[in-house]
Amino acid sequence: MVDLKSLPPDLQERYGYRKRSMVSLAVAALIAVIVAVGLGWFAWRVANPPVRWKLLTWSAPAADHTRVTWEVRRRAGDSVTCVIRVQDALMHDVGYATVTLPPGDAYVQPTYNIGTRTAGRAVELLACAANAVPRVGGPEFPPGTVNPPQPWTPPAAQLPLFG
Repeated sequence: MVDLKSLPPDLQERYGYRKRSMVSLAVAALIAVIVAVGLGWFAWRVANPPVRWKLLTWSAPAADHTRVTWEVRRRAGDSVTCVIRVQDALMHDVGYATVTLPPGDAYVQPTYNIGTRTAGRAVELLACAANAVPRVGGPEFPPGTVNPPQPWTPPAAQLPLFG
């Protein structure tokens, strides 16, 4: 195979060999650096979100409520809003709550009682966001049903009397 650089100039022109200019190489290098920096920044933002959350445990002690405990890691001083969904065996929503945690410690482990229409079979911590309501889909209650009042409070007959 013949190296095109070794051919005379008229043959180099005939077969389309052109020397690369330093300007085009510099522009290509600059574009490569900008893309690499942009991808690095994006990867860092995805790997280090402002809020991290994790569902720890849940229990359904009665058909009218479900107790949910989760953890939130955030910047100290940020308020965090989380959205929690409780579903039945048919995957219909039976409880849906938006919980706002006030500014405070960088690590918190809240417990929340969600009022439910029937006993919960699955609990999802849909998302948490700092200083905003997370963008998640709305509740998926069957037609003709509504979300019970949130947060759940025990009926008056079950409240302890202090005297």
